[in-house]
Amino acid sequence: MVHLPEKLKQWIVSHFPGEVIIHHVYLLEGSTTATMYAIVLQLSVEKKTELVLRQYEKNRTAKDIEQEADSLKTAASLTVDTPQCIAVDPDGEVIGKPLLLMRKIEGKVNILPINQTEWLGRLAETLARIHDNSIENFPWKHERYQKADEIEIPAWSSKQGVWERLKEIAMQPEPSYKPIFIHRDFHPTNVLWKDGKVSGVVDWASSCLGHAGIDVGHCRWNLAMLYGVEAADSFLSAYQEKMGYHFSYNVYWDIVSLMDVLEDQPEVYPGWKVFGKTDITVEIMIERMDRYAVSLLEKADVY
Repeated sequence: MVHLPEKLKQWIVSHFPGEVIIHHVYLLEGSTTATMYAIVLQLSVEKKTELVLRQYEKNRTAKDIEQEADSLKTAASLTVDTPQCIAVDPDGEVIGKPLLLMRKIEGKVNILPINQTEWLGRLAETLARIHDNSIENFPWKHERYQKADEIEIPAWSSKQGVWERLKEIAMQPEPSYKPIFIHRDFHPTNVLWKDGKVSGVVDWASSCLGHAGIDVGHCRWNLAMLYGVEAADSFLSAYQEKMGYHFSYNVYWDIVSLMDVLEDQPEVYPGWKVFGKTDITVEIMIERMDRYAVSLLEKADVY
């Protein structure tokens, strides 16, 4: 049982009518930018509800928190289950740290699928459902995490020429497109499963208007690191099948998404280990980064 400050408990229950009691609080694992609490509220003798409290620990501005709150409210119109935003304290007025309170979605992260083909298909279907929207009025627009002219060729790579060419492509002007509402951080540890099916999608902190390929590319990079290029390509094929003529693949967005995560030294995402994927090492990351880079350049030469 985790003990919360009294002011924080009062803030939580103040958003519910009647005599509400915090029945239980426990930590949720997997987040790298915030402390996550699961909170069980006793609403009445027979009724309980579960919440998630995101308490930001790292440098996040009020603007960042407001973006996540706006994203959750907008995502509520999608056909995919998403957390309902209940309250937000972007300036940390309650306990000195920014807070976001939301409904908890049932389900668990699953990155150890028994049937990978079926799992990838459901993952692709979920992203297609997110992208099946007509949202145009949203204040947050896509921006790269790394400016094109600031990209540095990784010294750790044995494929320097490949990365040089990918950088050249990433520095080209963006293709014209009609922006849609995207998740911006869609990958397997942000998808919840129950009874073999997707039960919801979480972590909408970076949602914005952008190209669907940004979500596809970010997920493909994660899959390439977790399981290899073949899994990333299978996901792309499944997504294209689900979207049909609504999506036109352009490797440019895959390349931009790869450059967004390019670092001086690859780091193993802590969430993978938390959710049971313990066989990824830095050496494997380096090998898979190079393989994925080569695969993208091959696609660029075709397109």
